[in-house]
Amino acid sequence: MPNPTPVVRLREAGQPRGQAERAGILLHGRSRTKQEMLDLATGLEIGGTRWIAPYADNGLWYPGRFMEPLASNEPHLTRSVERCRRLALDAGEGGRLDPSRIFLVGFSQGACIAVEYALRHPDSIGAIVVFSGCLMGPAGTDWRPAGGRTLDGLHVFISGSDMDEWIPEQRSRETARVLAELGADVELRIYPSRPHIVSDLELAEARTFLKARMSQSVG
Repeated sequence: MPNPTPVVRLREAGQPRGQAERAGILLHGRSRTKQEMLDLATGLEIGGTRWIAPYADNGLWYPGRFMEPLASNEPHLTRSVERCRRLALDAGEGGRLDPSRIFLVGFSQGACIAVEYALRHPDSIGAIVVFSGCLMGPAGTDWRPAGGRTLDGLHVFISGSDMDEWIPEQRSRETARVLAELGADVELRIYPSRPHIVSDLELAEARTFLKARMSQSVG
């Protein structure tokens, strides 16, 4: 019998490897698809970007909820963060692209992974876009990066809502506050009455954010 067709767990769009001016890693939400994130990237396109969209095993970056103790989502959480690390290294193309030209874009569960990645690997990326995501762990978690490191130089766009059934407004605001206290340049947007989606308005504002911040690293 012929071998089954292998499952494609990564898709790319935009500029090809070796020609891109920057790279964006797209992290889908719980049980969503990488194609949805590539579609989202169309509205984020700022030119010259290589888009990389991985797919989590069974559609989950981690099995539980974001507010549970970090240990309860292991080893899946660390595996997902380290997968992002490998993708960021690949996006750098052996040093051709500086870390300041690499960014993560996540929605929901993928956005929580983007935040966790930034905390565990400071200085490895230039920006994260957090669509309806937040810091992971219960209240009182020590979110400081290991070794006394800071988030200086990291640009962060966070979007939330006062009516999101998955990510409370207060947690979005707390995430923005904590990341700013750790040294990140943070822009927070709270959209009234917006359900758990990425609206056209926040997509446009995230694009403006990326265009301003990521263009600074080119040239």
